[in-house]
Amino acid sequence: MKVFLIDDQKITNVLNRKYLSMIREDLEIFDFDDPELAMDALEKEKPALIFLDLNMPIVSGWDILLFMRKRKIEIPVIILTSSSSQQDREKANLFHNVFSFQLKPLTKSGFTELLQGYYLLDEYKPT
Repeated sequence: MKVFLIDDQKITNVLNRKYLSMIREDLEIFDFDDPELAMDALEKEKPALIFLDLNMPIVSGWDILLFMRKRKIEIPVIILTSSSSQQDREKANLFHNVFSFQLKPLTKSGFTELLQGYYLLDEYKPT
């Protein structure tokens, strides 16, 4: 399963990649600290899931969500942001492909809970 990590902070992508790899070894993780490169790759790579930061210079997470909407790219998004703004949470709800709004940094157990909640860990799929 392909996963995109889109965050302008390289260290955040490194940590998130490490946690996700520890939880599920079969993930093919692509990390982008340049959101424009991520947008170029979205249509080519077709990830199954995107972890997206909102507050990035030049191209924001909101810009990426609008880009996806305009191009009808239907990929589930989990927002990982430092923004605790209620307005941002409400705005995120306007995008039907945003499944979760999480404050960063997220821990390994936080990633595990998210993946369990969306049945992305085999042992937690409903029978």
